[in-house]
Amino acid sequence: MAGKKKTEVFPLFLTPEQASKVSGIGVNRIRQLMDEGQLEYLPVGNRRLTTVKALLDYYDRAKVPIVA
Repeated sequence: MAGKKKTEVFPLFLTPEQASKVSGIGVNRIRQLMDEGQLEYLPVGNRRLTTVKALLDYYDRAKVPIVA
């Protein structure tokens, strides 16, 4: 089976550490955004999980528009 490609499964929910790796935003800043209510998350026990969609939503709100 030399022709098989290995596909990586991407988790549905991300820890702040995983969100940091995906987005390039620091872990402390991810946590701060969650604390400030700027980044949606799901509380699971004592953990906070977010999604790629939540990161993209934050990006859409926070980006600086191009001035032509």
